[in-house]
Amino acid sequence: MSETVDITAQEQAALARAFEATPSVFKLLSTLRTRRMGFGYQSESGEPEVFSWSSGGDAVQKKGPLAFQSTQAPVPLTEVEEAIIAWAGLGPNGIVTADIPVAGDLASLMSWAGRTAPGSSNDHSVDLLIINDDGVHLYRPGTERAKPVEIEGPDDYWKVLDWYRRGRSTIMDHRPNVDWSVAPPGTHNVRPMGALQYNLNRPGSTWFLPVGDLGREWVNLLLSSYHFSGFYLEDPRGNKPAGCDQWIRPGFLEVGFPLPVFDELVLMLHSSQAAAVVQNMRLACEALGLGGWTMGNYSDDMVLGGYPEVASGLGFTFMERLPDDNPSRTATCLGLEGIFEAVCVPSPWLPDAQSAIARVMQGRYGDHGTLSRTDNWGEGSGGPYQEDTLKHILEHPKVHMPDWVIDAAKDTIDYIVGEYGIAPAYISPVRAKFSMQAHHVDIDYYQQFHEGAFPLTDQIHSHFDNWHKG
Repeated sequence: MSETVDITAQEQAALARAFEATPSVFKLLSTLRTRRMGFGYQSESGEPEVFSWSSGGDAVQKKGPLAFQSTQAPVPLTEVEEAIIAWAGLGPNGIVTADIPVAGDLASLMSWAGRTAPGSSNDHSVDLLIINDDGVHLYRPGTERAKPVEIEGPDDYWKVLDWYRRGRSTIMDHRPNVDWSVAPPGTHNVRPMGALQYNLNRPGSTWFLPVGDLGREWVNLLLSSYHFSGFYLEDPRGNKPAGCDQWIRPGFLEVGFPLPVFDELVLMLHSSQAAAVVQNMRLACEALGLGGWTMGNYSDDMVLGGYPEVASGLGFTFMERLPDDNPSRTATCLGLEGIFEAVCVPSPWLPDAQSAIARVMQGRYGDHGTLSRTDNWGEGSGGPYQEDTLKHILEHPKVHMPDWVIDAAKDTIDYIVGEYGIAPAYISPVRAKFSMQAHHVDIDYYQQFHEGAFPLTDQIHSHFDNWHKG
């Protein structure tokens, strides 16, 4: 990776300040708070507002004891501020150690490209949407790595801005309509975006929204379970094997694992990834002196676009399912074609089990894959293993998936699709439930209502002097 970004002296100084002049992680943890009130925000003021993204309707909170109207005009985050927060969330940071025994399912790792947030099997199944005044942008800085630790000092700081510029693509040129005040037709007191989301998506704010491909994780976990764990999926409707009967015998598949519990496990693994991304970004905001408002009590189905009659959201594709085929009554999101195509069967991009399994296995055994014998990812990136070690690993039979595992996984997926209409069945293949909004903190609110200076930090008080001189 060679330096290609056109970075100014001011931008280099800002990046250096973030890496060198912010408090330690322990100091940040001691002051870490959710500061929800930013420039241009309101709190139970009783004053109606109309936004371009609110369907032309009023957004209003009834007047209350914390009535407040910011007198500050919204000030958007700079490109450098957004780049630092996005990188902290799930940016490239080098090469993983891959220190998993070969017999302990080393083959489950889908990538050796390290990121700042951990992920189950390092599958890179979580991406980051950045929503600001310019629209909706996908932050996906790629899987190429130049060295084991990408940022070793000042000569590497430019990469944070380069990853942001080259790894960010715009998918919508305006803020999505996820109106806080909207209610489904025929209702009067239903708020799909939650009672706390009044200031969400405000002008000047940047909403960082992790989006997860749970289907990718689901298929990878299915393959690993059949290869190494001896578990097989069991349909609770009838307590019978999920299509993999012929593989249930000693030395192959031996113990049933209820399908809903397996799906719940995938959801938990995804949630831990998204939470790590949000916590990283929250710490970055605390270091920079910005408000980092974490949130999760909203309908991510509506945000993604599952209820266009209520709010258009992000326009993702959803599948209509019959109630008998949808036991958990989940809204089933497939993704966004050409941009975020989740691994699920059937979908417009993966019509059958074979194509879904091939998509997941590509990262392991395909061109430039972690376990490819002809064009290995580690050869071009210098890691994670020594040359002789890598050779021995690639020759070991346990890193290569037996044909019966692939056949058993295919039979299982075919069965689930036949019974439930889609695999995975009990969870949505795409989730975006936990996120964070960053903004410039309105000090006046906290000075008006809070005891002393407790909610504020030196970073907040000095933020504009440090980051917005002039």
